[in-house]
Amino acid sequence: MIDNRSKKLSGEEDMMPVREEFKPYAMKLGFPESETIGKIFSILFDDEDSVRLARALPGSFQELSDRTGMPLATVRDLVEKLKWRGAIGRVLAKPDYYRLFPAMIELRDSSIMNPDAPVELFTLWDKLIHEEMPALVSLLKALNPPPMMRVIPIERSVESQGRVLDIDSARKLFKDAALITAIPCPCRTQARKVGKGKDCPAPATAMCMQIGQFAEAILDRGLGERLTNEEALKRLGEAEDAGLVHLIRNNWKKDMFMCNCCSCCCTGLFMINQAGYAASYAPSRFRVKLDAELCTGCGICEDRCQFHAIKMNGIALIDLEKCYGCGNCVIKCPVDALILEEIRPETHIRIT
Repeated sequence: MIDNRSKKLSGEEDMMPVREEFKPYAMKLGFPESETIGKIFSILFDDEDSVRLARALPGSFQELSDRTGMPLATVRDLVEKLKWRGAIGRVLAKPDYYRLFPAMIELRDSSIMNPDAPVELFTLWDKLIHEEMPALVSLLKALNPPPMMRVIPIERSVESQGRVLDIDSARKLFKDAALITAIPCPCRTQARKVGKGKDCPAPATAMCMQIGQFAEAILDRGLGERLTNEEALKRLGEAEDAGLVHLIRNNWKKDMFMCNCCSCCCTGLFMINQAGYAASYAPSRFRVKLDAELCTGCGICEDRCQFHAIKMNGIALIDLEKCYGCGNCVIKCPVDALILEEIRPETHIRIT
């Protein structure tokens, strides 16, 4: 007989087969047989009415009421509960129209943004990402989906070349935005909740920022903080000084979000650096170039590279296949031995 303590040590208490009602959703997220995702679903949708509502999504309040047979007032209350919990999200372009999240990482981010999320949920997500997600790499490589996010360069790393376009400019995004919000980074929140990321270089301030309808969704959920344009620009500078990588959604639209990523906490960089899935992010249009005659081998660039693309052997040795063109190494080189050069055309950037 296995006692409860033994189950806890083995992680068996976290196991739960995916309910029949959620099997199509688990399949869509990429984890059809995962008992970890089964347990996550049981936490997020913890009663039969929540399960019924989930099965009826997507839809408006009225549509969900019609499909489930539940009173409209009950549907509204359930939607608010599940939205606060991070189990479902509002469709940006449709007020009062809700859906299940189409990607695992969106569900993870949304659910752990909930201030009331139980510690168990963080443990489960950590297990799913670090133990189960790497097994999907061969499938992802075969399917070759477009990356969800794209690196954009630190402008001061390329501005001397006069080739920073609006579609590459973090500062342009936040200087012109009418509405900006910020939330704590979900990846760092996740890491710290399970005892990881203790030496993370990221500032304490919220570093994930949203513009337009993404910002509206954050405020609608009652989370995050609203930023002025000046404060947003200040945080960009803080992220750059800390050596974080600017990432935005991998297409060009007026509604945007930006993450500022580190290799010690962030899921995408874990997939690139440890799991071997290079297409987790799209690179920027730029790539680093070294002037070997100027390099003194100080090692600053190696320390700042979140993609583990630089090693020192007297001078910097750069694996160009691993360079995503973020500019972190360039801005702190004390002898200006590094630059970013444009190697990809504007058509590299997805429009839709």
